[in-house]
Amino acid sequence: MWVENYRPTNPNMVIGNEETRLNFITWLKNWNNKSKPSLILGPPGTGKTTLVHAVAKDLGYEVLELNASDVRTKTKLEKQLGPSRINSTLFEEKILIFLDEVDGVYGRQDRGGLEFLLDLIKGSRNPIVMVANVEDHKKMIKLIKRAQVFRFRRIPPKLLEMAVKNILRKEGRILNQVKLEMIVRDANGDIRAAVNSAQVASSGSEDLISEMRDIQISPIESLKLFFDSSTSEEAYLALNSCKMQPRDKIRAIFQSVHSAGLDRIKLIEILDELSKVDEIVAKIGKTQNWTLLRYFDRMLANSLFAALKGTHVRYKEQTLPWKLQLRIWNDGVQLKKISSSVAKQHHLSSKDAALIDLPYIVLLSKLKNYEKRIIDRLRLDESAVKVLRKETQKLSQEIRKD
Repeated sequence: MWVENYRPTNPNMVIGNEETRLNFITWLKNWNNKSKPSLILGPPGTGKTTLVHAVAKDLGYEVLELNASDVRTKTKLEKQLGPSRINSTLFEEKILIFLDEVDGVYGRQDRGGLEFLLDLIKGSRNPIVMVANVEDHKKMIKLIKRAQVFRFRRIPPKLLEMAVKNILRKEGRILNQVKLEMIVRDANGDIRAAVNSAQVASSGSEDLISEMRDIQISPIESLKLFFDSSTSEEAYLALNSCKMQPRDKIRAIFQSVHSAGLDRIKLIEILDELSKVDEIVAKIGKTQNWTLLRYFDRMLANSLFAALKGTHVRYKEQTLPWKLQLRIWNDGVQLKKISSSVAKQHHLSSKDAALIDLPYIVLLSKLKNYEKRIIDRLRLDESAVKVLRKETQKLSQEIRKD
């Protein structure tokens, strides 16, 4: 996607908020043990996270990044960030602690998480950068009082237009001025939204988008069009016209892929891509940052189109009972957890762990005395153990057939 291909890699490439950017760079350049941590506040798509990574790279920092809304409790935060209290010069490395979405560290699930953050701020021997989209929650006041605050504003329309024009020129694409101004206006200061919209519009699909939005098309027909798409743009248009909730679209695609009779390697590849999008939807739900759902259809289309190409998967109506569908879905989630545990133990990617190591682990768990060792080593919970045993039974049945 253009938004990733043209993400700024140094501070001078970040657009908008010039004074705030310079102040942040100065803060990090002059940081010492007595400095306050920084807190960057501002709407999505204004370059906050991009700036942090670009400045850190420019000044020679290794970034220890954590999405704070994913680990709200004190126990989880301490596990992730406790070691960072050790002097970062131990290995002669400069470490920057980057906590994204700290506005998510409150609410019913926050069990001491905010207090741990405040304690970490007080005793850290490394620069800490926190990022948040909102500042109007009363618990954010505690962080604001302890930090040096940098406020980002929405990107002005003229700067957005210049940035989009520059990308279009590099890509050899053309948009007329009226369409370009509409894209900039609808983006409302969000550079990600503007770039994504320009990519779609300049592909020649914008008229089709307008037409499909006006046409009343059933969700089933939309999903059929998605699987029949010959380009990623067609796949996006089909999903965009499908009047279903994001999770319902994911489950419908999962059902179709799961019942297509694909070989194991291809099935894992597709489900891995699908699960990544599902994790993003879950994160949006946790943080209630619903504006990010505007990117959902684009993410889903781009993630799955290449993986599905050449598989001949077609939409299959959900004929299985809902309880059975949910059980199959949950089994997939548990297998992903097992693969993640294997990946950490063996220093592999989750995909390689699923393709290479997991089949051997299932095979070994059939052997006497090995199952308990595997469960203990991977620290599997009860749900994961049930799925592992189910996979072992399936393997035993396949061996007997052979």
